[in-house]
Amino acid sequence: MKKAYGMGHSANRFAKSTAVLLAALLGAVSTHARAQDITIGEGLAVGWGQFFVADQSKGWEKQGLSPKVTTFPSGRLVLDALVGGGVVIGTAAETPVLFANLNGLPVRVIGTLNRQESFDLVAKTDIKTIKDIKGRKIGYSQGTNAHYYLSKVLKEANLTFADITAVSLNPGDFVGSLSSGAIDGFIWTEPHISLAVKQGGGKFHVIRSPGLYVGFSTIIALQSTIDSKPELLVKALRALVDADEVIKKDPNAAANLIAERIKIDPEIVRNFLPRTKFDLANNKQDLVAEFEAQAKWAIENKLVRPDVKVPDFNTIVVTTLLDQARKK
Repeated sequence: MKKAYGMGHSANRFAKSTAVLLAALLGAVSTHARAQDITIGEGLAVGWGQFFVADQSKGWEKQGLSPKVTTFPSGRLVLDALVGGGVVIGTAAETPVLFANLNGLPVRVIGTLNRQESFDLVAKTDIKTIKDIKGRKIGYSQGTNAHYYLSKVLKEANLTFADITAVSLNPGDFVGSLSSGAIDGFIWTEPHISLAVKQGGGKFHVIRSPGLYVGFSTIIALQSTIDSKPELLVKALRALVDADEVIKKDPNAAANLIAERIKIDPEIVRNFLPRTKFDLANNKQDLVAEFEAQAKWAIENKLVRPDVKVPDFNTIVVTTLLDQARKK
């Protein structure tokens, strides 16, 4: 009986040990399978199409991510949130990235979404040409590529910032400020252009100046995230690679996804797509050249400290993560 008892006790202990080990293994599997949290910042503009397609098609989730997405009125505000720790990956044009690095902030470009001529001047109809903005109140967003584009428009019209009243606004205030008469026009992109024209009831129109400036829509992250969580960023980039393929294969379906995400008329998106060359890439050489040109502009116009140290822009454009993301 003692022997039998001893065998039963051993078997019971073995069963318990097996159960504990099995639970641990199942827990490990569950932990491994659990989606990885990621905080994403997205500007409110059609040019961030791949992000919007990834949102609507569950592209992040397909890569094992659990996204928390926050929309911001502009890429510069996305960048502010990135620096402040509110998001780990986001959208921004190249100009805010330039100013961040001129101010010593380690913001990096880990890919470019497209090249685009996205900006227009939306103005009262008595402003017939860009030369007519002399003496008028023009809205823009300081520190963004709209700021840079406005400088190009002024130069084209043989004007300077001293010839206008430049009013820096949150992009979300452009349409309301134009409608109320607080400004006479503004520089921005879609969907704000079409919204202003629609709400204006014939009082506002669009003045285009093709060829002045072709900007970059970039994907940004901090150097610290690149160093500590490269695999997280690679998964996010894989979701964007897939979204990029959706846009290229079926632009009409992509336009519907983008429009649904940012709550605008799909026709606005379709009309905008020809102006935007969606192509997820590493345009390092071209982007570095643009950084160098804009850095010169910022220094000449005293938009940065006089003692600013211009960084090596080659270190700001990181290509390795997108290279890894393309290796499926």
